[in-house]
Amino acid sequence: MLAFSSEIDRFAAVSYRRSCPKCGETYDESVAFCAKDGSSLTIVDESDLVGKVVGGRYRVISRIGEGGMGQVYLAEHIRMKRKSAIKIMRQALLHEPEALQRFTREAENASKINHPNVAAIFDFGETDEGLVYLAMEFVDGEALAATLKREVALHPVVGADIIAQAADALQSAHDLGILHRDIKPDNVMVSKRTDGTFVVKLVDFGIARSTDRSAQQVTRTGFAVGTPEYMSPEQLSGDVLDPRSDQYSLALVAFMALTGHDAFVSASSKESLIARLTSRPRRLVEVRSDLEWPLSLQDVFDKALAPDPVDRYPTISEFGNTLADSVSEMTPTQTAEIYRHALGQRMSSNPVVRTQMDAASVRTPAAGNNPQRQQPAAPPPVRHSRKDPVHMGRRRSVFPYIVLLGVFTYALWWYGASRPEGTTMHNVSDRIGDVSSKARSTIAGWVGSDSTAAEAPPSETAAPAAAPKRTRRRNSETEKTTKPDSAVSAVVDSSAIKRDTTVPPT
Repeated sequence: MLAFSSEIDRFAAVSYRRSCPKCGETYDESVAFCAKDGSSLTIVDESDLVGKVVGGRYRVISRIGEGGMGQVYLAEHIRMKRKSAIKIMRQALLHEPEALQRFTREAENASKINHPNVAAIFDFGETDEGLVYLAMEFVDGEALAATLKREVALHPVVGADIIAQAADALQSAHDLGILHRDIKPDNVMVSKRTDGTFVVKLVDFGIARSTDRSAQQVTRTGFAVGTPEYMSPEQLSGDVLDPRSDQYSLALVAFMALTGHDAFVSASSKESLIARLTSRPRRLVEVRSDLEWPLSLQDVFDKALAPDPVDRYPTISEFGNTLADSVSEMTPTQTAEIYRHALGQRMSSNPVVRTQMDAASVRTPAAGNNPQRQQPAAPPPVRHSRKDPVHMGRRRSVFPYIVLLGVFTYALWWYGASRPEGTTMHNVSDRIGDVSSKARSTIAGWVGSDSTAAEAPPSETAAPAAAPKRTRRRNSETEKTTKPDSAVSAVVDSSAIKRDTTVPPT
């Protein structure tokens, strides 16, 4: 346990300044809002850690971001040369027990989750200078918020894949009894793979909490924390939360990613909050009419964004799977087919995502038992978190083209047959007719050979054995006084000769 008590006393009297994020004007620590535009002020941290070593292990390379709790730097481990993202807590917040507990809780919660779509935690500690830091996995990408700001909206297949990965990550947290409570595009990091697909990393478990009622509560009862634009109705009202609250927030992010618009009317923040508490989300066709949205996709959003948590999906993974299945029903495009193919290759190489719950389900020999007599535990059944997108809708996407090609070929043959002989179109029509005749004869040959093969005896040795038996039976009926079987042919030939040479009596 870190000794934070002495550091709280040390930095209790630290003075800092605030600045306006819009105009850049600076104020004293006692001012909360800008006098020019009324914007909320942010704390200015005048310390520069670039080039310094944090915790004796991480050399700071550059500053890559800033949040309410502190600043984020890109650093490199001195010995392992591994890049990490180092979050440094603001010194001005060290004297606030609630902020300190949230920073500590982020390290505890994120370190419990072992999932490829959750940013891993490497280290957490305190330097000799009193800096509290958190070393985590560095994601070489950008936040989903930056992507949406640049692209406005994502391709439905790409957006569904990103949301499904985030749902898988949240499901692993829910299985451990952890709620994120701050799902928003800024906390969904995306980076591009070499095959063109995206990988998601969920970050910022600072306000996450356990679903265990006996756990220590940092947030006061009836007090809502998080980002209001992506809060669930029960989170806005300060009620007791369960995993379906994270599902609601992720559904809001999904609606924004696919359409580029909010799921509820956003004329003002107050109206948006009231609409979330009392009404259903907007229709997809209303906010983006350039695409043909399946009715099943609208049903997914209506269910996931229901005001009452009872009406939502039981788990967030079910929401992610259903969303991906509904998007696959949309009219296929070249971009969708290319991305699905690359995604299918990625899923075939890594078909199983092993979570903490899967690892806990594997039995190990009990202490004191002979390990040689223990049978090895059977591996868990292979489970795919989502359906293979390569095979989904493949027949549906090819069949219309086959029908269109057949109609075009028939029309070309009919038009050419009506033209005079010797013209190019008439020759093309004759060529189509020849190819059709050959195709019909080939198919008829295949059908005939298949029917002949079906009527043939099952084995080659059975037919010769059966035929002689029938022949010998017929000979025995016609010639009662024949010699043994070995001389049957000779007797038949001699009797035939006698009949030919005998002269009838006169």
